Order: sequence, then structure tokens, then C-alpha cells
Amino acid sequence: MHLNAKTGVFICKCGDCIEPLIDLNGLKNSIKDHADYCDILTQPCLTPGMEQIISAISQHNLNRIIVAGCDGRIMLKKFEKALEPLDILKGQVDMVNLRSHVAAVSDASPEQKAKKSEKLIKAAMADMKALVPTELERAKLDGPVAIVGNGIGAFPAAQKLITAGVECVLSLETCDPKKIISSLKRSYPGERQHYDRVKQMVEDVLGNEKLTIMADSRLKKLIGVTGDYTMVIEDSQGNENFIKASMIIAALDAKLYPPGPEFGHDGQTVLIQPEMEAQIDQMGIPKGDVVFWISDYEYGTPDFAGLSTKSAWSMAKHIKEASASTQIIIFYNQMMTLPLSATERGLSRKLGISWVPYDKAVRPTVQDGYITFCHLKDHVEHEISWDFLVLSPRRAIRGQEQITARRLGFIHKETPFLTGHHAKVRPEMIGREETYIVGSARYPCDLQETLNQGRKAGNKNAEMVEKSNKLQLFIPRNVCVVDPTKCVGCGQCQELCDCGGIGVSEYPGGGLPRMVDPMVCTGGGTCAAACPYNALVLQNNSTDQREARVATLSKLLEPGEVVSLACVWGGLPAADHAYSKKLTYDPAIHILGVPCVGQIDPSVMARAFLDGAPGLILIGCDPEECHHSFGIDHAWNRVNLIKKLFSLCGFDRRRIALAHADLNKPEEFVKTANAFTALIKALGPIEKTQANQDKLKSIYHLCKDNNRIRTLLSAALRRPGEKTYRGDQKHALAFDKDFNQALEEEYDYPESALFEEDTSGKGVLYV
Repeated sequence: MHLNAKTGVFICKCGDCIEPLIDLNGLKNSIKDHADYCDILTQPCLTPGMEQIISAISQHNLNRIIVAGCDGRIMLKKFEKALEPLDILKGQVDMVNLRSHVAAVSDASPEQKAKKSEKLIKAAMADMKALVPTELERAKLDGPVAIVGNGIGAFPAAQKLITAGVECVLSLETCDPKKIISSLKRSYPGERQHYDRVKQMVEDVLGNEKLTIMADSRLKKLIGVTGDYTMVIEDSQGNENFIKASMIIAALDAKLYPPGPEFGHDGQTVLIQPEMEAQIDQMGIPKGDVVFWISDYEYGTPDFAGLSTKSAWSMAKHIKEASASTQIIIFYNQMMTLPLSATERGLSRKLGISWVPYDKAVRPTVQDGYITFCHLKDHVEHEISWDFLVLSPRRAIRGQEQITARRLGFIHKETPFLTGHHAKVRPEMIGREETYIVGSARYPCDLQETLNQGRKAGNKNAEMVEKSNKLQLFIPRNVCVVDPTKCVGCGQCQELCDCGGIGVSEYPGGGLPRMVDPMVCTGGGTCAAACPYNALVLQNNSTDQREARVATLSKLLEPGEVVSLACVWGGLPAADHAYSKKLTYDPAIHILGVPCVGQIDPSVMARAFLDGAPGLILIGCDPEECHHSFGIDHAWNRVNLIKKLFSLCGFDRRRIALAHADLNKPEEFVKTANAFTALIKALGPIEKTQANQDKLKSIYHLCKDNNRIRTLLSAALRRPGEKTYRGDQKHALAFDKDFNQALEEEYDYPESALFEEDTSGKGVLYV
């Protein structure tokens, strides 16, 4: 891989969208002496232009390519794909958006726009020079696919893998088909019509000679990454077996359990749905009045009401078809939509099953033999008599399923289930999904959906094994790596990671450094920016690259000009959309696109000011729509660190700011850009005295190298599962005071900075 950068810059005329508005010849003259090759092309994205780029790469041995033209969010993938055969891989191609961010967004002269373009291109060149590209590495899946957990989804997954000829290991607590089917009633009530078919599938899988079965066993420990897992499997006697696996499928079903005592549950006449199933099997069809209460709304889990209703409807049909004299009522909250087809509604009327809604404003009350409710027709209190009252079950991951999930490293806690809040990124940014989870522990679902999940997981794993065998499976380029010599095993990164790609490594020195699964990592990078010891590096998109880019741009800025770091999901598309709507804004703002503002290390922010930027604004996604879950949230904490340090040393803290933008609201982006540039122009530049430079150096080194401050900052970041958005400034006041005290203790006051005048004009700073 090319470590010595040879950069080619290709400036696009883009029809008449760029050339008449920017002095391209002047731009080329200012760039050509700094690049290894520079040329102006009519439209490099089309075949003739692409051929010219390929020819220039071959003739001049270029290994870094910058296309200065239009929107990289749209065109970058095309250039990456076209240049990959020349060993120009992802990360070695970059785009500078002259069309949307320079050409048509202001009434500046072509010469002035060429100057702005020059700054953005030189910043991109500095980024490329700092790039340490990695080899395109193949992912190897040599071992079997292991299926752990006792969920029913394990069997369709195993069936698909066996059919595809993939070696498979199945770890189960029981291999008795009768017990397996019997356990379904506890997780999937009302599904007895499927049990015979499922039992046949279970027997077929367990009888297959190609399958390795670890009977009466459970997962005790898992270490490793995709392609090289080691499982410790414990049998019923406590013996441990070490199993190698290339991938893991977790088959886990949620537990269904009764509500609190306020619902009258006694397990005899007031039951939950799985208990009614068991009673039917043991004591036969119930007689008298049976009321199914869809009580999920009262539990605060209305999303599960549809699932409970399907189970109740299925059980009601079975009871009514077996005993016409049994009277059945399905009792539900008026807010719920009945999940019945027209045919099912007709069958319900034919069988005599009554559906009774109740007023959502008044909670029904359970009495001995009666349930009292407010009727929708007259809002008068009514009663329904019952011999058996069947409640919706509560759903959660409990017991051995919870233990297994923890051992697999699932860390998402936004819900009681395992789906979590994952990064909303493009498919090519993920090598595979997080360890495949199948079953109702992933999210509440019926039996059919669980079986479909199992088939899908089996197929996906088989496809990945096939790709690996054909040498077509590659590790994504922009993933984090850990330097074990720097990692102290603090675990901050693992707690913060929203993709579940970080685990614990077995290390000869006895420590517990973290390791990253490159096939799971989505490249969000907020974990790398949060590492107190700089032990995590985001490959091909590192902090060193960001610093080089920001530093170069900052050195070239004129007074009143500002740097903007805009994420590719919020700030950048909003700016692009402003162009498409022919909106204009202050050209003093210079936009640098980043995958996520959450990956911006505070040292990058400090570096901008150290090298001359009078102002810096980060523009990310809407806080509740961040594509990397908590990126803008984490960015807020880092921006706040710089603000605190600015206050500490006498700079105006308004020089750095965080904002969010929406693709569909470019007018709001324009307001943000104009307001911030107006503020910075009013403040003026930071006076370049020796005292001020010493202060900025101290701020930079504290942000980059001070382990104590970086640890405290990392500890304050929002974890997956925490609901408080830090951007609302509801930090615990006690922590904030302690953090301020730590900053005062750790900030290295330059001697020359003592008693300097406060540049914000608020008086004299006494240190």
C-alpha cells in the first residue's frame, strides 16, 4: 500500500455550473505547484473524463485522488468503484464540492471564489497526505457456524445451513423434541396449529448427521471476532468444551410472565395466555365465561397489543370450536386497531366470539367474577362476568436467555429486548449484522416471524461463507483498530459503541485490552474520539487526517472566515439542498464534510483555533435522528469542553458552537451559517500574541494528551440505553462543578499568559 502520497487534483467544469462562476484557470495555477498532478476536466464523472483520470493515474503514479466538482455524497462511490482496479481504494479518493458550497451560494467574484476553492482543496490535500491507507483485507470464515441459545429459531437456521453444505454446531439445553415443543407454549401462546409442523422440522434437524450437536449445554464464554470465535460451552455436569466458530447465531426467546398483583393474577382463574394454554392441555377446554383482556395498554406496552390480540384470537377460536357452549369475550382498549381480516371478522361472528372495547380514559377494575369498565356507547359503568380471565403476558428477557445475551456481548438497553438502536448507515459500511439474533428476544413477534428470522439468518451466514470460500468477502475499510500497547482496558469505548463491535481481548500480559470486530464496526468513530489514551484509530479516516485538514484550512483563513465541520447525514446535505433551491449564504463559512460530528476528537477542534481559525461550528443531524445514534450528543460534550477551556483562559466561548440541520430544511441551514459567521465577524480574530498562542497550545495538548480530562469527558458521554440527551444541558451540576475543578487543575497555564487582557473585551483575566 502507498504510504508516500502522490496526489492528483481534478477540477470539474460541471457544464456551466462551475466554470463561469469560479476562475478555474487561476485555481489550477494556485494548486498545481502543491499537487503531483492537476488538471481541469469537463465532466470527470462521465466516461471520457474518467478515462482521463485513469490515464493520469497510470502516467504519474498517483495514489491519492481529489475531484473538485459536485456533491461527493452522490458521486464519490462512482469514483471509488472506477478506480479500485488501480489500487486506489476507499479513503484514497476524496471530493471537494465546489458547485454546491462555493460556485452558486454567494455573489462573490470568480477570483474570490477561486481563493475559497483553493483553501478547501489544499485542506483536502493535507488530509490525503496524512492518510495511512490499509490493505484491502479479505475476511476468512474457516470454522463452523455456531448456533447458541434454546430458542426455536435455531432449527430453521440450522436447516438452511445444512442444506447449503455449511458446517454447523448447535448448542442446546435439551434435545428432546417433546420438551422443545412444550416450551413453545411459554413463549408463543395460541400457536398450536403450527406445533406439528415445527416438531417435524426439529426432529429432522436433530437427526441430521451433518450437524454437530452439543446436548444439554449452554454458552459460558465467548471471545474473538468474526471468523475467529472461541466459545466455552458448559455441559450439565459442569465440564467445559472449547469450540471454534467463524460466526454465531443467537436463538433466544423472550419470557412471558404475569403482571403485578393489581390485575388480580392468581394463576388459577386469572391467568396469562401461556397459563391458559397449559390449562387447556392439562385440564381440557374451559367451560363457562372466558374473557381475554388485551391488557398491554395498561402495562405501558401498547406496541405488543397486536401480538397479544393474535394469540387471544387463536386461542378463542380453538376453545370455541371445541366447546360451543363456552362464552368468549375479547376485551380491548379503544385505542387498539383490531388485527383481523374481513374473513376473520366473519368467522368471529359465526363462532359467537364477542369483541368489546372500553373507554381508554377509565382503567378497568378486576373484581371477583366481574370486570368493571366504562362503555364507549354511553360512558356508563358496565360489568362483564367471567369464570376465567385471561390477561396479556408481560414480555422481557429473563433467566438463562438474559445470561446468554450478556455473554454474547449485547449492550443495547434502550428496550427490554435486543434490537437496540443501531447506526443508520449505508450497507457497505457494515461487513455483517451484529451477531445474528433470532427469536422473540430480538423483538416481540409470533412463531412464524421467529421461524422466518431463523431461515434468514441461516441463509445470510451461508452466503457469507460462500463469499469467503470464493475470496470475495472483504473487511470494510473505515473501521476502528486498537493498539494493545496503549489500551489499558478501561472499557469506555465498549460502553459507548452503538454497533456492538468492541469486545474484550485475551492478552498475554494479563490485561484486558479491547478488540474490534471489523465485520461489525460501522466506522462511526465516536469511540475512537472518546478513548482517553488514543488507543483507538479509525482507519483511513483518522484523527490525524482531520487535524491536518482543519489545520491547513485554518492557516489559510482570512479574518472573519470560519470553519464548519458538517456531517454527511445532516449538515452536508442541508448545504447541498440550499444550492439546489438557489439559496445564498455568507461565503465566509468553509464547509468540511465528515461522516459524523461524533467522531471529531476535541483535539481537532482545538487544532483549528491553534492554527488561526477565529470560529468553528459543527453541524450534525437532528439530535433524535442521529445516524450514529449519539454522534451529535457526544459532539456537544466535546464542544462544551472547548467552551470551558476558552472561559478558563479568557477567550470568548461563543467562538465554537454546535448546530443541527435537516436535509429538508435548507433555509434553516442558511440561517445557521449566516448567524454564526456574523457573530465571528463581530468578535473579530483572536489576536496573535505570544500569550494567546501559548494558551491555545495548552488547550490543544490538554485535549489531545491529558488522560485524566479525556477519561472524565468520556465518562460523561451518553451510553446506549441512556435517554437523556446531553445537548439539553441537563448535566448533573455536581459533576459539572467537579469537571470544571479538574480543568483548572490540569490546564497548563503558560507563564507568558498571566495577567493578559481578555480578548473577548470583558476585562482582565487574572490567573
